[in-house]
Order: sequence, then C-alpha cells, then structure tokens
Amino acid sequence: MKINSTAQTESARERDPTPKFVELILKYDREIRRYIQGLIVRRDDTDEVMQQTALVLWEKFSEYDDSRDFLPWAKRFAYFEALNFRKIHARNKLIFNEEVMQLVAETIQESNERNDERAKAMIECLDKLGAEDRRLLELRYGNSKTLKAIAEEEQGDPKMLYRRLEKIRVALLGCIDKHFQTKRFSWD
Repeated sequence: MKINSTAQTESARERDPTPKFVELILKYDREIRRYIQGLIVRRDDTDEVMQQTALVLWEKFSEYDDSRDFLPWAKRFAYFEALNFRKIHARNKLIFNEEVMQLVAETIQESNERNDERAKAMIECLDKLGAEDRRLLELRYGNSKTLKAIAEEEQGDPKMLYRRLEKIRVALLGCIDKHFQTKRFSWD
C-alpha cells in the first residue's frame, strides 16, 4: 500500500506544473520587471502590471512549450498586460500611446541583445587574460576590495597595482572593441 501511495505522490508531482512555474518566474522575475518598467513609467504601476503578468502567465502556463525559452514567451504577455494597463489608465498623461510603447519595447529588446553580446564578449576576453590578471580583477571587483587592501595583502605598491589594473582594463576594452568590430555591432 505504501509503494502505491508513493507512486501516486510522484505521479502527482510530475503533473503539477507549480514547481516548474515558480522556478521560471523566480529565475526571470528581474528581467520581466525591467522590461515592464521600460514600458510603464511609475514603479507602483510596474508592480501592478508585473502582478497581472504573473497571474496571466500562471493561467496560460499549461500552453507553454518548455522546449522554447521562457523569457520571450513571458515578455510577450508582459507587453500585452502593459498595453491593457495603458488602455485602462489612458487619462494619465504619463501613459504612452501604442506606437511609442512598441518603439520602447523594440528598443529594450535591442538593448538587451547588445547587453547579452557585451557580456559574452567580456567573458571571452576575460578568458584570454592570464591567471594573475584574472586573479587581480577578482580581488578588486569580485571581492570589492580597495587597491590599498589588495596592496597590503600582496605586499605591493598601490600605484603599481593601479597601473596594472589600468593596463588590464585597456586590454579588455580593446578585446571587446575587436569583438564588436568583427561582429559589426555598434556601441550606441
């Protein structure tokens, strides 16, 4: 009897979409919220649209194809919820018309794509650095240590560390610029 009960519980868990939905909505909450914030002016309104979007996503989750990315699917609903919010609150002077909202949505998407490409370039360029340079960057930026603190730990001169970090930053910037030149992306 206990084996059958365990099998039923496992089967119920497999059919229950709640854990997967919660995992995805938590994973992408920040990106969805930023997207909505680009479409809606006031923070309180952003929260309202985010709540409504989450509700609609839950209601439509049975239609979600998990072989595709969740974020674009969720953003599509967020866009329509922002449009719906705009229609309901059309008297407010800070609400954009539909054309402006479409342009803002496209701009946000393009910006996200450029940011994703920048992050990819940064990772590739960081991988090209030597181990000591990566370690110094990790100490300075990963651990948020001051140059003075690093110099004391390393028993070195803060000015020398500053010059070394500046050379690393210049090298990274050059590498990233080269990446974008070959990919023909613009920095604007």
